[in-house]
Amino acid sequence: MILSGLWRLTLLICLSAMLTACQPEKKSIAEWPHSAVGTLDAAISRDGRFALVSSVNFGAGYWDLEKNQLKFQWTHNDNPEDGIIAVNISPDGSRAITADKRTFIIWNTNSGKAYGYWEAPADIRAVAIANKGRYVLLGLGSGKAIHIDMNTGRRLEFTGHRNEAVASVDLSANGVWAFTGGNDYRAVLWNTKTGKPRHLFEHDTRVTQVKLGISGKKAFTSGTLGNATIWDIQSGAEISRLSLRPREYVISAASFSEDGGQLLTGAPGKDISLWDVSSGERLFRWTARTRKEGKPGGAIIYAVGFSEDGRHVLSESSAGYGEKWSLADARTN
Repeated sequence: MILSGLWRLTLLICLSAMLTACQPEKKSIAEWPHSAVGTLDAAISRDGRFALVSSVNFGAGYWDLEKNQLKFQWTHNDNPEDGIIAVNISPDGSRAITADKRTFIIWNTNSGKAYGYWEAPADIRAVAIANKGRYVLLGLGSGKAIHIDMNTGRRLEFTGHRNEAVASVDLSANGVWAFTGGNDYRAVLWNTKTGKPRHLFEHDTRVTQVKLGISGKKAFTSGTLGNATIWDIQSGAEISRLSLRPREYVISAASFSEDGGQLLTGAPGKDISLWDVSSGERLFRWTARTRKEGKPGGAIIYAVGFSEDGRHVLSESSAGYGEKWSLADARTN
């Protein structure tokens, strides 16, 4: 529902303070208007070629970032109240998932056609999809996470979040490992075949963001008070903690580089940051544009990613803009 998405915007902005850059501000090298009114959620494909952007009142647009062309416009129905509040693109880029408060649809990103329309047993808070759309993971407001085999219909309900809402989810490319974070102060890595946890990461606050590394060796979690940590998935040990300032409360998006050596994050205060995974030190920071340039305003970063050639950083924000940044900024800092 639209109100649910707008409430999410308000909450994140209230939890985060505006960030002041330490280094001279670098402008984006490309800027694309992807939403006329505002964005509710967004995802960037692993190769950095496409973005899926959920807009207020206009469904979800699947954008070709290389051409800045709208490839597909997807809606669930004609009711503007049924806003698309969660989106994701499969790691192989072949499928996309969009979800409103109670239903989700899987789409073919080549043809634009829908595979089907499914209903969830409770309010949907977050979604993830595996390669070829074989598996789907839902994070629900009821405190459950549901893993679905879309070929066989098998459903596995994970109840390891003590009836507290599951706010963020991620899924390995093959669908075997699920990563879920919730309001119970926990992030859990669990096996979707057995439902058994492999690692349980306790936090001091609600967990608002979880992300698996591309290689399957690292993971990232963060909460509402800046407790952002990078983990070794094999051992469950902490690799590093991001060097966040006291007032940097929320991370709203995260993506690992292909080699796992760097982490890219987005925050509600227009902030896009590049981090060194080993040390947790910030390497560089960019500032996204707002809807009214030159006037005070915020922009929640809903999606971040790296370009396929490793030369650029990509972002999508609540202000409705996609932007492209040069990684050379970080190297010359």
